[in-house]
Amino acid sequence: MARHYLLYGHGGSFNHGSEASVRCDIALLRKHFPGCRITLVSHFPEQDRQFGLDADEIVGRNPAGRTHEEVYAAAIERITPETVCLSVGGDMYCYPNWQRYAAVHYAALERGAKSILWSCSIEPSMLDGEMLRALGSHHLITAREGLTLRALRERGLENAVQVADIAFSLPPQPAPCGPEGEYAALNLSPLVIRRNPKILEAFQALAGEILEHTSWNIALVPHVLAAADNDREALEALYRDGGRMWMAPPELCAAERKSIIAKARICVASRTHACVAAYSSCVPALAVGYSVKSAGIAADLGQEAFVLDAGTLDAPALLDAFRRLRQREQAVRHALAERIPAYAETVFSPEVLDALR
Repeated sequence: MARHYLLYGHGGSFNHGSEASVRCDIALLRKHFPGCRITLVSHFPEQDRQFGLDADEIVGRNPAGRTHEEVYAAAIERITPETVCLSVGGDMYCYPNWQRYAAVHYAALERGAKSILWSCSIEPSMLDGEMLRALGSHHLITAREGLTLRALRERGLENAVQVADIAFSLPPQPAPCGPEGEYAALNLSPLVIRRNPKILEAFQALAGEILEHTSWNIALVPHVLAAADNDREALEALYRDGGRMWMAPPELCAAERKSIIAKARICVASRTHACVAAYSSCVPALAVGYSVKSAGIAADLGQEAFVLDAGTLDAPALLDAFRRLRQREQAVRHALAERIPAYAETVFSPEVLDALR
C-alpha cells in the first residue's frame, strides 16, 4: 500500500510563505516517495485550489466545532496506521492557540500513525510542561533554525534535528510582470505595524531614502494577502506616484514573488518567507523580526547583524541598517553565495527521510 501523508496546520495559500512551504513539501514527498498519496488540510481549500497545490485531496475544517477535535474532524478521520502526519504550519508552537494543532497530533498517536512536527520554529519562552509533553511525543521534530533546536535540547528533548526551512528549496518562476531597472524589494506586514506603529514611519522614511539618494526603483512585494492580515494594505501607505514604484499584483504565486525578490539589489522584509526568498537567491536582506524564526534563520546564515527588532524599530535605526547593508552589499552577496548551496540541501537529511518512510 502506498504511504499516505497528511499535511495539516496550513492556513491557506493567500499566505504565500505557507504556499511556498506546502508546495515544496509536496514536491519533495513526490520526489522521494513516488506513488504516495497526499492529503492537505487547509483552513481555506479554495485558496489552495486557486494556486494549484498538487495534493491528491484538500480538506477543510469545521469552524463551528466546539472542540479542537470537532474543528479538525475531517483531517482526523483520514488518519490510519499507514499515515504520516506532518504538522506544516511552521510557527504554530509560537502562539497561545497551539493546542488546536496538538489535537491532530494526539489523534495520530491514538490511531497508530507517525506524527512529525515539520520545518518548525518554537518560541523558547512558551516551553512549559504541557507543551513539552506534546513536543516530546512527536516521532520527530525538524527545527528550521538553531535557536529552536538549542531551546529544545536545553529542555531535554532528544527527538529534534535541525534542517533548513523547506521553502529554501522553492525554485523561482518567472513572473509575467515586474519592476524595471535596478530596485530594492520591500515587504511590510500589518502585524508588525500593530505591534509597533513607528515601523510604518520607518518604512516611509526608507522609501524616501531610496528614491532620493539612490537611482534604484522600488518593488513592493506583499507576501500575505489574507483578509485580516493583508500586506498590500500596509505597502499602499508607502506608495508614491512618479513611476519608480511597482506593486506586485495579487495573482502572483510564491515562486513568482520569489523571482521578483531574487532580482533585487536589497530586500527589506517583515515576513520571514520574503527573507527566505532573498537569502536563498543570495540577495542581501534586512529582516524586521518579531520572533525566533527570523532571528534563528539569519543567525544560521551569518546574517544576524541585519535582523532588526520589530518591537523597538524606528526610522533612524532602519535607515542606519539599510545604509550599512548597502555598504556591504557585495560582501554579503558573496557570503550567501558560498553558504546557501550546501545549506539549502539540508531541508532533507537521511535521518528525516527514514522518519518519513
